Amino acid sequence: MEIKFVDAEDADLLMLAAKLDEYYFAIVGEVHKRYAKYNDPHLFGCRAVVYIDGKPVGCGCWKRVDGRSVEVKRIYVLPEYRRQGVASAVIAAVERDAAQHGYTHAILETARTTGDSAALYLKLGYREMPYYGSPAGADNCRCFEKELGRAPEAELRFVDVSHPDLLALVAELDAYFHAGWGEVAENYKQYHALDGMACAVVAYIEGKPVGCGCWRAYDPITAEVKRMYVRPAYRRLGVAGKIVAALEQHAAAGGCRRAVLETGADMPDAIAFYEKHGYRLTPNFGDFAGDEICVCMEKELQTGG
Repeated sequence: MEIKFVDAEDADLLMLAAKLDEYYFAIVGEVHKRYAKYNDPHLFGCRAVVYIDGKPVGCGCWKRVDGRSVEVKRIYVLPEYRRQGVASAVIAAVERDAAQHGYTHAILETARTTGDSAALYLKLGYREMPYYGSPAGADNCRCFEKELGRAPEAELRFVDVSHPDLLALVAELDAYFHAGWGEVAENYKQYHALDGMACAVVAYIEGKPVGCGCWRAYDPITAEVKRMYVRPAYRRLGVAGKIVAALEQHAAAGGCRRAVLETGADMPDAIAFYEKHGYRLTPNFGDFAGDEICVCMEKELQTGG
């Protein structure tokens, strides 16, 4: 299962939203038409799509209500993928994203005829609240609320390359690349072996391993950042940024003055992330020279002081 945060024009999001509209129209009829102007994806603070084996199977969003509260919107899972934890995962991701943006309270509403949805929200810690003015009208919906609290902080631990949590996260990363690149991903395994890594970091949130990263010496003054991964439900919480910073600090303490890395040329979000953290595109180095599906990046490290 992978969760991606997407823009308002994303085709997978729009497809799932259309199916959700069909579903609600079948349940409540003309009442659902009242929602159209409130469900424009451009109005939402985040839009999440869940993928299983590369197929979009569910979605969820949040919309700002006021400085404290968001409304959880557009929760939907394709019928054949229900009861597999998809809805719980996307709701948790949407809640975490809202908390990361400083919101501490979530509200939502669902049709009175969707008992399974109400049961799920209660299971996830929501409590029923008075009608808050949704377009459906008080006779047609039930409203729920939940205190989100602060976004959980990630704890970083330096681990041995044989640590089981690291191995599990790396296996998920390899599966992710295999799903996207197919057999081509096999050609890159030789560049990603954990043997020879100078250090490895695992990030934990509430005791659960959620992300990892490593670095190895590329030359006497250069650290190559490798095996960066954060589980989908924990992205946009600053975990990857903390991992990169820890790796850079460790490398600089060991005498490195430069960091390099490679990522997919078709991964604009990853490229934008590294640019945000001070990396710049550079001609492909070493074994990646001339490789059109990869791009390389570099950064000067702060040493001393």
